[in-house]
Amino acid sequence: MTTPEQSLQQLPSAIRVGGTGDERVAASGPCGVSTMDYGVEAHLASNIGRIRSSNQDSLAFFSPAEARQWQRRGVLVVMADGMGGHNAGEVASSMAVETLGQSYFANGEVDPGNALSNAMHDANLAIAHAAAADSALAGMGTTATALILVGSRVLFAHVGDSRVYRCRGGRCRQLTVDHTVAAEMARNGLLSTEQARHHPARNILLLSLGSEKTLRVATQADAPPVIGDSFVLCSDGLWESVDAAEIGRVVARLDAAAACRRLIELALARDGSDNVSLAIISIGPPVQS
Repeated sequence: MTTPEQSLQQLPSAIRVGGTGDERVAASGPCGVSTMDYGVEAHLASNIGRIRSSNQDSLAFFSPAEARQWQRRGVLVVMADGMGGHNAGEVASSMAVETLGQSYFANGEVDPGNALSNAMHDANLAIAHAAAADSALAGMGTTATALILVGSRVLFAHVGDSRVYRCRGGRCRQLTVDHTVAAEMARNGLLSTEQARHHPARNILLLSLGSEKTLRVATQADAPPVIGDSFVLCSDGLWESVDAAEIGRVVARLDAAAACRRLIELALARDGSDNVSLAIISIGPPVQS
């Protein structure tokens, strides 16, 4: 598994965590060019939890070093939470992160939204084909949540129950929809939001990468980036124990690196039965060259 200190080959500058037993907090440093009106800083952290013997979460932050590619592609953040016996879940989440990074940045002529949808399609096929080719990986899959910040656009694509929150002024708003049986029951009025959060079917996924070769994932958009905003991508190991209101308070009170540590501490203290991973993407003033 690639460590945060190692860049992924043939990709823009990348920070990657997950797949280890140790908590890791990695900072990218502010990224930006003179034509942008904001800067971006990313902090990523992952912890194996108190019970699991392996970490099946993978997450990464990709930032082009070249100004023109930054303008066309922006930055990409990916969170994946794998599933499958033995090491299959770890393999699936790692494949999702790497394939998404490779595919998204491969063709700079395609609109970023279409490029992200294509990248999700490529990651889904890569995982499905790998599972079919190796009996040890049969049945593997992963959630995948990807966020792009490019110019004035905020774009995201998502399958599974990892989440993206947008935080401002101490409050967090969930951008993604959980693709689980319990969440679907809540959307149909059969459960309350709080009941769904603790329902036995909350971990049964309706959609995941690798589950079916025909899966199509649409890219969605949110309002343009605003200086002072933060985006939080996380696995269910965090949000099942720490709700959006508390995430918002922690992100508002602490710097991003400290917030990563504090949120993982809270999740471990309250449960810790699952891997816990998150990325905090902070929008700040433009970087002066």
